[in-house]
Parts: sequence; C-alpha cells; structure tokens
Amino acid sequence: MKASVMDLRYRTKDVLRALEVNEEIILTHRGAEKGKIVALAALGSSLASISDHPAIGMWSDSHEPVPDMIARLRSPRTW
Repeated sequence: MKASVMDLRYRTKDVLRALEVNEEIILTHRGAEKGKIVALAALGSSLASISDHPAIGMWSDSHEPVPDMIARLRSPRTW
C-alpha cells in the first residue's frame, strides 16, 4: 500500500488496518517515496531489546553521584 503524509493524517484507520494484516506501507511525500512502515509482527524476533544496547550500564562502575556527574558534564570547558 502507498500512503501519503496526508493519508496518515486523514485515513489513519485505513493505514492501521493495513498494518494489522502485515501489509507494508510505502510513505510518500509530494509523490516521492520517503520511507516504509512495517508491522511489528512482521519483524518477528529481529527486534533488539533496549537492555541489549551498549550504552546501557556504561557508567555502572562509576561511584560519582548522578547530580554531580550531570553538573560536571554541563560545566563549561576551559582550555
């Protein structure tokens, strides 16, 4: 199914119905294809868990209190 940005706004129910039957939706803007919307069910187990992201826990060994760390990160850098 092809859907324009205006279809997303005014025909949202039709777009959602297409996703329920695992139909891919090609998103267009002014006639040019901009992206693809796919149903989560169609992706299956290829979705990664947020807890698997490498940034999660990267400061777990730091003993600095969070407010102090934020203040340090936001402070101006002097050379």
